[in-house]
Amino acid sequence: MIKDSPSNISREKNILFLSNGYGEDAIATSIVENLLKKNPFLKIKAFPLVGEGKSYSSFPVEVFSSHIKLPSEGFIRNRPLYLLKDIKAGLFKKILTYTFNLYKEAKGGELTVVVGDTFLLFLAGLSVRSPIVFLPTSKSNYKRGHLTIERYLMKKFCQLVLTRDKLTAESLKKVGIKAMYMGNIMMDCLKITGEDFGLSPKDKVVGILPGSRREAYTNIKVILQSIEIINKKSPLPVKYLLAISPSLNITNLGEAIVSQGWKITDSSDKDKKRGIIAYLSHFNNLKIPVISGKFGDVLNKSQVIIGLSGTGNEQAAGMGKPVVAFPGKGPQITKRFLELQSKMLGGAVIVKPKDPFQIAEELIDLLNNPLRREKIGKIGKNRMGPPGGSEKVASFLIEEFNLY
Repeated sequence: MIKDSPSNISREKNILFLSNGYGEDAIATSIVENLLKKNPFLKIKAFPLVGEGKSYSSFPVEVFSSHIKLPSEGFIRNRPLYLLKDIKAGLFKKILTYTFNLYKEAKGGELTVVVGDTFLLFLAGLSVRSPIVFLPTSKSNYKRGHLTIERYLMKKFCQLVLTRDKLTAESLKKVGIKAMYMGNIMMDCLKITGEDFGLSPKDKVVGILPGSRREAYTNIKVILQSIEIINKKSPLPVKYLLAISPSLNITNLGEAIVSQGWKITDSSDKDKKRGIIAYLSHFNNLKIPVISGKFGDVLNKSQVIIGLSGTGNEQAAGMGKPVVAFPGKGPQITKRFLELQSKMLGGAVIVKPKDPFQIAEELIDLLNNPLRREKIGKIGKNRMGPPGGSEKVASFLIEEFNLY
């Protein structure tokens, strides 16, 4: 039983959280939130390798970020040629600064939690002396197992590996790595308030996830072309909800779409309270709400998703929503990335060419085929698992590492 009464709580427990991406930051902060509920006196420091770690800002967490933006945005593995661009933009300086801060701040810590990939684990292994718990967020035996070097690093540096599914945990155990599955924490990062954005339960709704990186400004052009085709060909009216990441700029989004006959229009104060910060408007009477801060509600109200996202696509699949995706132009959403994501999710992500007509046809078919949607939805839910992992992980960490 977790001893969380005030008399048992110490003010001197220090925990480091390392993460390397927007989705990874969200997963880390979900664990942080649950840890602080059990022991509000924990001293937590966060070290986001990619980005500024804005997800941590809602909690009393000290954030160390080098604030260097890289062209690859952390996705060198998807497009290796971006490595040269990253080096030119200060990659080595960022890594050195990161490792120095980590080494300096890691002294006396009780625990280090690494959320991301084995490169981040490697940096942690070189810099910290506290026990390391590793959450490999994108690795799964459903798509491809861990490489020999990755298994070596986990054996060398980790006291525990917390996997995203049972299959991967069992695979790691067979090679002598202490691994456990406590739930897929991605599903805990979704907050559903019940907001309906003025939609009727009978409406056919497509959710739009253009991505959280710079390539989203290019992705949205293809998405809007597909929507124009749907508007002409769909036998029944279709409505849309666009979820915009905090990392994107609404003005830049407007500049990206103006050449296609779209523009950004303001929303009312009443709309803003619902999370609708603006509208995408087209001369052909199309109007799409732009939603900020209510990502879970967007997924909840949609039957189908156009997804150019990493974590977002997986969360949508976990909620039983089929995702139609196509390769983007930037470093993240490549054809290979989507193929592996689709394999991991049992086909819940449907990969199409970057052709607005093929994308539109797939969406129309899904909207008008509820049995197909249900079948795909069940697979996605099964592969992702239910929410609740964050609380289980937090309870386990407090008990296992004596974080009272």
